Amino acid sequence: MGDYADADLALAAIGKELEKNLNNWEAWSAKADVLLSMGMNEIAIRCCDRSLTLNPENKFAWLTKGKALERLGKHEEAKVCLERAKIIP
Repeated sequence: MGDYADADLALAAIGKELEKNLNNWEAWSAKADVLLSMGMNEIAIRCCDRSLTLNPENKFAWLTKGKALERLGKHEEAKVCLERAKIIP
């Protein structure tokens, strides 16, 4: 249960950052990562998409999206995301 308590605290902190600035691509990426760790794959993908709209060169968001898609069995889409992440320095 500690993991979920930590995740809830992280989500609360990230939420405060997004209240200040909805265009904070790093916060969207961090939120996606926390949601992925909670198994909330679909919502994590939406957060990745938001982050990538703001910063298409966000390697971490591409990786997180790829992992979430893998978990959903969307292997071809995941492969595209993971390949995209590899070419970003």
